[in-house]
Amino acid sequence: MDDFRFNHDGALTLLVQSAPPDDAWRANCLPAPDGPFYMVLRLYGPDAETLDGNWTPPPAVRKE
Repeated sequence: MDDFRFNHDGALTLLVQSAPPDDAWRANCLPAPDGPFYMVLRLYGPDAETLDGNWTPPPAVRKE
């Protein structure tokens, strides 16, 4: 976690892309194929809010 770059508000932004960036965001990059794909979020030991449907993950935002 020491290498991750956090936003000013403390949030963690992950980049999901085929080519890793050359800047400080490189540690936040998750490799993805160069083409269509789908993402799956796996939660270990989720809180009660997740299990009862009161929590939803933040949306994935596509940036060009």
